[in-house]
Amino acid sequence: MSTILLIIGAVLLISTFGIYSRMKNESIEGIIPMYSLKPLMTAIAWISGFVLPVVAWANIIEFHWLVLFFINIPVVWFLGPWLTKGFLVRFASGKGLDKDFSTALAAGVIALAIGLILK
Repeated sequence: MSTILLIIGAVLLISTFGIYSRMKNESIEGIIPMYSLKPLMTAIAWISGFVLPVVAWANIIEFHWLVLFFINIPVVWFLGPWLTKGFLVRFASGKGLDKDFSTALAAGVIALAIGLILK
């Protein structure tokens, strides 16, 4: 059960980074939304995409975390858009990408925390 929660948490956190990237790329007439320019949003997106999934992978696979970090980078860059599209197709709120960003982040952190507690 904890392994499944850790995998779900990692996928949701990678989707969070993908949603942030989509927010930055889908600007209307070159205008980037203000919520995607805040340094805190940028830091949260990068940490949730590249650091927190490594915590989940390190608990699932008994491997050194630094190696898993470097394995996670291509996973985020190549599989991240597919995971994001899947998340947005199935769970989009219809209230904007910022709402979906916070939903994916909260669900990912909760799944990761419960998975770590059960482990």
